[in-house]
Order: sequence, then structure tokens, then C-alpha cells
Amino acid sequence: MDFRIKKLNDANIGLWEDFNQKMSKGTFFHTTKWKKVIESLGYNSHYFLILDGDQTVAICPFFETEMKKFKGITALPLSDYNHIVIKDNNPLMIDFIIKELKTVAKKESWSYIIFNFLGKELINNLKNSFIEYSPTGTMNLDLEKLNHEKIWNEVFSARRGQRKYINRLIKDGFQIKELNTVAEFKIFYEYYIKNMEYIKGKKFPYSHFIDLYNLYYPNNLQISILHKEDLFAGGSINFLDPSKETLYLRYLAFNRDLPQYHIPHLLWWEAIKTADKLGFKKVCMGSTPSDITNSNYKRKKSFGCNYQKIYPILIPTSKLFNLSLKMINSIPFR
Repeated sequence: MDFRIKKLNDANIGLWEDFNQKMSKGTFFHTTKWKKVIESLGYNSHYFLILDGDQTVAICPFFETEMKKFKGITALPLSDYNHIVIKDNNPLMIDFIIKELKTVAKKESWSYIIFNFLGKELINNLKNSFIEYSPTGTMNLDLEKLNHEKIWNEVFSARRGQRKYINRLIKDGFQIKELNTVAEFKIFYEYYIKNMEYIKGKKFPYSHFIDLYNLYYPNNLQISILHKEDLFAGGSINFLDPSKETLYLRYLAFNRDLPQYHIPHLLWWEAIKTADKLGFKKVCMGSTPSDITNSNYKRKKSFGCNYQKIYPILIPTSKLFNLSLKMINSIPFR
């Protein structure tokens, strides 16, 4: 093995995109186009390719973040999938990556590195000391096993009420409308902000949505609102990735002055039907807490989704940060 690490640049960007496209674990969020989206939100990127000879064997997308006033790097913040993409589950390669990034960390004055892995087997074989966090993850729907007709007939049940919630909105005259102009974003954004404030979630600026429109519409962006005449009930912005045959449910807004309705049900249902009709194999329903008692987890599970865990670990790269964590949080190292 002849591992080498290279920073992403104009000369090797094709290697990055080709590898992400070929690997089953590569995603929409690992593209260099999404890199531009995160950078537009003020994050500094540090993307690394790992080569074995002339062959790409891993891609590692990182951005600078802060923790307790210490600067470090995190793999793909603000992304539903944020893992490093590797060709083989080779712990020697991961140890090589960690060693090289520790060297970079000293030059850049980074105090920590946060990695995310789709599988836990690599973590168990690492030689470096690290802090293991609780798994995070996404809820995914496998359309090869469950198309929308099977979901309607076999997954939905009278006890859980999914069909009732969807049919009630339709019966009361609500319709789905596809948006196609920037001007129509404004009403979506108004209710998006209200919803984020209600759930105390992270709010993206209006410029973020304009950037998404300019980068991805119309081929990779679907914008839908649920309305009855001039009454806005809800809306969703989803990413379409034909190359991966995946639809990503991404941003949700809804009118909380209509508590008698279960608005996300119809928005999700229409997105699932869209993905199915496009011949997609998967719907990613977004980042979700791993707690099976969480209402969001249970609601997505009721649509036939399965939970895909992502395992984060933190590797301290400065003695001061290491000591700070041990003193403040008493987090055990492995």
C-alpha cells in the first residue's frame, strides 16, 4: 500500500467527483457543488483525497468549526450525510488519514478533528485515542422493497392513521403546487422561519435558499407548497439526485395555525410518489435523532423508513483541548 493525501484542487476535482459517483456510500452532500453551498454560509473548507498509488481510495470533506472556543474541523456540517467515503474498510488507511490530518492540524492550529463513519467496525480497530459519541443518522425509505402502493396498502394502518391524515387534507380542498420562481420562495421562507423558531432549530438565511435555487433548479431541486387557494398550509424543498436515484427530503415549512391537520404527512407522501414515479430507489427523509421514542423518528418509521446510523468520533489534536474536555465533561477516551 502506497497511501498519499492530497488537498482538493482544480486539477484533481474530477477524481473526487468520479469516486463519489462510483461509491455506493457517496452522496449528494459529498459533491463539490454542495461544498459551495456550505462555503456560502461562511464555513472554510478543507477537502482531502486519499490515494493508493494512482487510485482514489477515500474522500474526506471537512470544514472549520468551533467547540468551547477551540478551532477544529468537522466532516460536512449542516448535511444529512456527513461521513467520510472510503473504498475498503481498511483500518490502516484510517490510521494513515488520522496521522496525516494531525500533522495538518498542527500547522493550522486545529484542536480537534471530528470524523463520521457509516460503519462501526472501523472504530473498533483504530489505534488512535478518541472520544466516541452517540450515533446520529438518517431515516431512509427503500423504494425497491416498498413502492408507494405497498406503503399505502401494507405499511399504513388504521391505528396509526396515515391514510386518514392524508385524505383529510385532500378532502378539505388542499392541493400541492410546484413552485418555479424565486419570488414564490418568500411565503415558504416566512413559514420556514416560524417553524424553526418553534422547534428551536437552526435557521438558514433567505440567501441560502436563493443559492440553492441558482445552483440546483430545475434538475436537482423540487419546491412544493400545500395550499387551499390563498391559505398556505405547508411546503417542502427536496433535492433530486438522478445519478444516485435518490430523493432527499430537506427543508420543511408548515402553518402551525392549522393544528387540526397533520401537514407533513401529505408533503412526505407526495415526495415519495414523485421519487417512485421517477424510478428512484431511495428516499432520504433527513437527519433524525436515534431515540426511538422521538416523535419525528416514530413518524418517519410509520412511513416504512429504516434508520441508518452514523458514528461520530472526536480526536483531540492539542493537549490544552484534551485537558479541557477531560476536566469539563469527564468524557472517557478510547
